[in-house]
Amino acid sequence: MGIISIKFFVFAAAAILIYYLFPVKKYQWTVLLAASYTYYILNCNKYVLYMLVTTVTTYFGARILEYAAEKSKRFLLRNKESFTKESKKEFKAKTQRKKRLILAAVLFFNFGILAFLKYFGFCADSVHSLLEMLGISYTEPSFNFIVPLGISFYTFQSMGYVIDVYRGKVNAEKNFGKLALFVSFFPQIVQGPIGIYSDLAHQLYEPKKFSYDRFKSGGLLILWGIFKKLLIADRAVKVIKLVTADSEAFSGTYILFTVILYAAQLYADFSGGMDIVMGASEMFGVKLDQNFRQPFFSNSISDFWHRWHITLGTWMKDYIFYPFSL
Repeated sequence: MGIISIKFFVFAAAAILIYYLFPVKKYQWTVLLAASYTYYILNCNKYVLYMLVTTVTTYFGARILEYAAEKSKRFLLRNKESFTKESKKEFKAKTQRKKRLILAAVLFFNFGILAFLKYFGFCADSVHSLLEMLGISYTEPSFNFIVPLGISFYTFQSMGYVIDVYRGKVNAEKNFGKLALFVSFFPQIVQGPIGIYSDLAHQLYEPKKFSYDRFKSGGLLILWGIFKKLLIADRAVKVIKLVTADSEAFSGTYILFTVILYAAQLYADFSGGMDIVMGASEMFGVKLDQNFRQPFFSNSISDFWHRWHITLGTWMKDYIFYPFSL
């Protein structure tokens, strides 16, 4: 059920209808949760277990981190008279080390699953080829893994939330169902964008009333995305395949044109999918972060990467580059 299929649009339309007709607005978010898991199970069947494991470890990891921080604060308040400046500093450092261990365990476990499923085959093939070159007989282990739908997006999104709880930027979500919705929101599970908890969560949980303007805006965005994918990307692929199938039969001008066309095709396909995702989300009253901002109008390489896959760049900047540069 790809996002460009009739099945997806019928499913999304049914979910939107039930969402706005749901009688108890306080629990309107449960419709989104049910729709998200239904969509994932229809697409991935038993592989929904991977997403569930990530959700469970994210939920308890964040709760434990918050509990450790609160316990430390309460202990300091109760015993503030008996603490010297040095002992207080030492106690805080000890608590921080404990929190780092908890965070590291959650990150290692979830990124470990992602890395294993996505790169084990490549690593095994590389080792096999290297040993063959060295004349070493080696029987490659046979594992038939299927990479679950959207595992990169929901893993990065979930781990960003855990890091924010560790830093004290957000409170740990106490409702497991609400966190499960944050991890699994079905319009974005296929192609992203990567959401930040403080920006996205409240939009998922708040009751919404139907808005014609919002519905029209989302619909136009979906149509624009379909135009990009079907009328630009899919047609460009045919030309690219024609040239790459027998590149020696074409002159350098055609090869150069094909290279440029490939870049345009890649952008139209990826950003078109994002437009559909953002349009469908907007119909639910959820505003997702922009992932592309006219990248081919950049005035430098650096500017280009600030406009291409923006949410991934922001995630890397906020959770990897900046912390290590401090």
